[in-house]
Amino acid sequence: MPVIAVVSAKGGVGKTTVTANLSLGFVLRGFPVLVLDLDPQNAIQWHMGGLPPEVAGGLSVIAGDRAPKLWEVAFSSASGIDFVPYGSAGEQQRIDFEQVLEQQEGWLLKLLKRAKLPKNTIVLLDTPPGPSAYLTQAIHAADFLLTVVLADAASYATIPEMESLIAAHPNEAGSLVDSAYLVNQVSSSQLSQDVVSLYREQLGARVVPILIPESAQIEEALAYERSVLDYEPESLAATALQEVVDWLLLQLQLQAK
Repeated sequence: MPVIAVVSAKGGVGKTTVTANLSLGFVLRGFPVLVLDLDPQNAIQWHMGGLPPEVAGGLSVIAGDRAPKLWEVAFSSASGIDFVPYGSAGEQQRIDFEQVLEQQEGWLLKLLKRAKLPKNTIVLLDTPPGPSAYLTQAIHAADFLLTVVLADAASYATIPEMESLIAAHPNEAGSLVDSAYLVNQVSSSQLSQDVVSLYREQLGARVVPILIPESAQIEEALAYERSVLDYEPESLAATALQEVVDWLLLQLQLQAK
């Protein structure tokens, strides 16, 4: 059960979009996939075709006294991705859930272990930006951290913060979690290319060698609640995301079927 946490130190970097597209990439390679939305914005559902308006349950209701099991709040997308939304049960539910996460170290990891996932399931965790109880739980549960950044000065400036968060929260075995930085929305501008060079100079091999280009197709796909891998599979962005999927499989020592 390899667990990939998709994280960021700042918002607006396309983290949820990356999570959704990678999840379909793994499905296309024959892996069962489970996506957990750990972000109170509850946005992963819109990349999976949406949910009926009456659905309020999700990950945030599992911590209650009469909590359902993980699969009881899971849904399946038309593309075959199993996902658990964060849930939209209200502000008090969010507060209660965050208290559980802060008080019970390893809550998420225990939840995944109890879920009896199908063999070779790849779990992706979508997280809110910056330090939070959600990020702490995700790092503790993860086998690999994928930090999404933009090719701009603001994202580059967040590297020390993210490195500090990774160092402060080892995994279950007490070791630092393997991690890498994925540069998203890269343009052909000189500034964008210069920032990419700075990432590589500072982080070396921990920068994913594949860059995700700026792409109107990604935004168009989201408007239709679809992945760009499904909407425009031959686009440059879709090709790059597929290559990132293959790169991650190598890091996790998994073979596509």
